Order: sequence, then structure tokens, then C-alpha cells
Amino acid sequence: MKKALTLLLALVLLLSPGAALAADSSVCFIAINDNLLQLSSQAYSQSGQYYVPVSVFSEFRIYNDYHSAISTARLYSATKQMFFNVATGETYDSENNFYTSSAIMLGSTVYVPVDFVCRQFGLSWSYIRGSGYGDVCRITNGAASLTDSQFLAAARPLMASRYNEYTGSALNPVQGSGTGVSSGDNVVFLSFQGLPSAELLNTLSIYGVRAAFFLTSTDIAANPDTVRRIVGEGHNIGVLCYDAPGSMYEAAADALWSRARVATVMLASASREYDAICRQYAAESGLAYCGMTLDGVRGGSGLTVAALEDLLASSRANIMYLRIQCCSNTDANIGGIISALRADGSVILAACETSEP
Repeated sequence: MKKALTLLLALVLLLSPGAALAADSSVCFIAINDNLLQLSSQAYSQSGQYYVPVSVFSEFRIYNDYHSAISTARLYSATKQMFFNVATGETYDSENNFYTSSAIMLGSTVYVPVDFVCRQFGLSWSYIRGSGYGDVCRITNGAASLTDSQFLAAARPLMASRYNEYTGSALNPVQGSGTGVSSGDNVVFLSFQGLPSAELLNTLSIYGVRAAFFLTSTDIAANPDTVRRIVGEGHNIGVLCYDAPGSMYEAAADALWSRARVATVMLASASREYDAICRQYAAESGLAYCGMTLDGVRGGSGLTVAALEDLLASSRANIMYLRIQCCSNTDANIGGIISALRADGSVILAACETSEP
């Protein structure tokens, strides 16, 4: 019975115009007619509905303002006005007709339900499944010259470029992609587990090193300022999962988006015992599983320079994936760890979506 209900729900989602986000992407571009917008504006899915920033409709001469005193955004054209109270969830028009669709606030930006707004203002929209570089929420007013399939084919190179820039996945450990790394170099993809201290981030900045940080939803909720600093200083963020990777990834991805406006397709397991289940979930969901060949987590105790030298002596390879636990022991040794890696001739890169041992 449960399996039948699951299959029925999947069929309903596939037949609906706003089908769920494609499994191969947590990034959703917005397109206006034949114009692909920057990834600073993305579509967002919540409770089966798709939302876009209220400002994207200005391309259609549908303007907006926000009155913070009453927590209400207004969308208006020459002929129609709609009001969205993000505090109460009420939506109504200039004639006091109320509607069930509500707007949401993400950060300081009002997001409105795209299907509802399009119907109210005579627009159309479609959800285009991408091919590895994000999906597209496309809004049109009849002026588009390309079909959805033609648009996707034409936009794919630009989508790939913007996706790689947005996620940091343009780094290639073998070909270099402008990083100055060749196939003969020793490359270490550096990542950390848990929230970093200000001391750790300061040290990485001093040494000019970027890394990836794998966090849980609890980590993100506990200190969103640190999460925003991680992103602002050019580091990558992924999700740290245990024995329930599906629910843990979704919770962390939602927390990351709501607090830092960042999407991620990176997933790692918290310890070796969860590697298999996390790798399987990543493969089934189109996510990038980021494993480690050098275990600097060490049961949560962190890494010393001496312990790193022991790891390198026993696990030397041209491309290595080093993950370190964020803790006071790591804080005290990170400068020495970076120096030891560089003295060994290694190039240090941030773990990215292409990194998997």
C-alpha cells in the first residue's frame, strides 16, 4: 500500500507543470523569455510550489515595492495590483479579494509563487530540466522566439559557465582549467568537517588557501554568520550526512539556502561506516559524493603535523582528498599542516563538485 501511494505521488509530480527539482541539480536558473538571468536570482522550491524573487517580474513592466512596517510586498502593473503579507501569509488584490497562495521571505528578499503570479498577470511559465548544470524556471509573455528545448540547447554553454563559477566546480585536478595544476603535480583537495572557528578561517586567509566545509543543518542554524563568512571568503560548502542521508541532506540544503542563499550538490559521510549509504544516496540523487583518502578527522580529535606526516608516508598519491575535523587541535596546527603540504610540493585546492576519490 505504501509503495503504491509513493508511485502515485511520483506520477502526480511528473504530470504537474511545476515538477520537483531534477535530481541532478540543486541550482535552478530563471529565464525571462530568451534571456538567462544571473544565478544571483534563482527559483526556490518549498512545499511543492516554486518561488522566484519578486523583482524578476520587472522585466515585464510588473513592478514591486515592499513596506516593512506592514511586512507587505506589492506587485503592480498598469492594470492590476497584488499584495503579499509575508508575516501573515495573506495575499489579496486591490479589490480585497483574498487568495490562498502566499509569498515567503528568504533573507531580505521577497519570493512569490511563480505559477500564481503568472496566472494573475497573464504570463506563462515552464520548468525545464537541465543536463548537469542546473534546471531552468522560464517565464514568458509570448515574446520568446525559442521553444523550451531550443532554449536549453542554446543556453547550455552559458549555464555551464555560470554554474561552474557559482559552485567552484571549474577546478580540474588533472587539466588545471587555469589553476596551473598539471597531471604531474601532487594535488590535495582540502576539506573540513564541522563549523570552523574564526581562528581557522583567519589562518586559511593568511595562507591564501580555500577549502570546503561539510556541515549539518544544526551547524548551519547554530551560526549562520560563520556560514556566510565561509561563502564570502570563497570556500565551498557541502552537507555532512550520517545514517539518513536523504533527510539530512534536504534539511541542510534548505538551511543553507535560507541563511546564506547558497545551493550545494556536495555530500560527504561523517565517518567510514556511513560511506556506502551516503555514496549510494548521492549516486541516486545526482549529487557529488566527496570521499576522503586521508582521514584527518581522526574520530573528532583533529590533525597534528606529525599525524599528517604519518598519513602521507603511508598513503602517498598524486591526487589526495584530505578532510580535517574542526576543533582546537586543528586550530593550533593548521598553519603547520599547510606549510608541510606545500613543502612536500603539493598544490592545495578546495574540494569541489568534481572531487571524488
